[in-house]
Amino acid sequence: MTSLGQELRQEREKRGVRLEEIAQATKVSLRFLTALENDRFDLLPGRFFSKAILRSYANYLGLDEKALLARYEALFPPEQPPTRVKESEVSGGRPFPLSLVLLFFVIIIIVATAYFLSRPGGERDQRLSRKPSLRESTLLLPPAAEPLKASELELPAPITQLQLQITFHQKTWIQVYADGVLKLDGIKNPGATFETTANKELLLHLGNAGGIEFILNGQKGKSLGRSGAVVKNIRITLENMKDFVEPPAENSGGEESKPERSRQS
Repeated sequence: MTSLGQELRQEREKRGVRLEEIAQATKVSLRFLTALENDRFDLLPGRFFSKAILRSYANYLGLDEKALLARYEALFPPEQPPTRVKESEVSGGRPFPLSLVLLFFVIIIIVATAYFLSRPGGERDQRLSRKPSLRESTLLLPPAAEPLKASELELPAPITQLQLQITFHQKTWIQVYADGVLKLDGIKNPGATFETTANKELLLHLGNAGGIEFILNGQKGKSLGRSGAVVKNIRITLENMKDFVEPPAENSGGEESKPERSRQS
C-alpha cells in the first residue's frame, strides 16, 4: 500500500503539475511541500500547520480533502487528555457531609462563648462590648456618602465574541480560521472584503501582510506587517484582542474651547 506522501506525488504527476507551481499558487514553502510528498511530517511546523498544508495541496489538485485529512488523523492521532479522577475515588469513601462540618463549628463557637463569659472580667468585657444606643449610633455614624451617578453605575458589557472585517487593497494570499474551522483560503484581489466571527479564537496566515486593513469588534486594527511580508500564526483571542487594535482617540477638549474663543472675539 502506498504511503500518504507517495499517493500525493502520484496524483500530482498524473495531472502534470510541478511542485513549484503548487508552492507559487498556495504560498506554501517548496521545502514543506517536498517534505509532505516524502512523508517527512517531522519537518513540518506542527500538527495544525501540517493539516493546513495538506488541505491547500489537496484543494489545488482537486483531491478529496476529507479523505486525506482522515488518513493524516489515522497516522497521527491527537493526544488524549488525562482522565480526571473523582475525589471520592481517591479517598476511597464517601465525602464528609457538610452538615456535620457546620455542626462542629457551631459547637466550637458555643463553647468558646461560654468560656469567655465565665472567666473573671467576662461580664465587664460584655458590658463594654454592648451595642451603642440609638443616640450614640447616630453620633458615631459617618456622614452619608453621595449617591453614585447613573454614568458611574454603567459598566461596559463584556466581550463574548470576535468580529473580524477585512478589506484587501493589494493582491494577498490568506487563510482565516475561526475557532479551528477554515473560513477563508485563497488569493484575494484589491477591493475584496471578508467578514467572520469567532467565539474564542481567530488564526490568520498572510502572504502579504501589508495588503490588508481590518476592523476587530468595531475598532481599527493595527498593521500586521509590511507589504509583501509573509506572516503566519497570527492568533487573536478575547484576552489579547486589545494588542491588535488601535487605542481609542482621547477627547482633547478642543471642541469645548471653541465657544469661549468665539465669545472673546
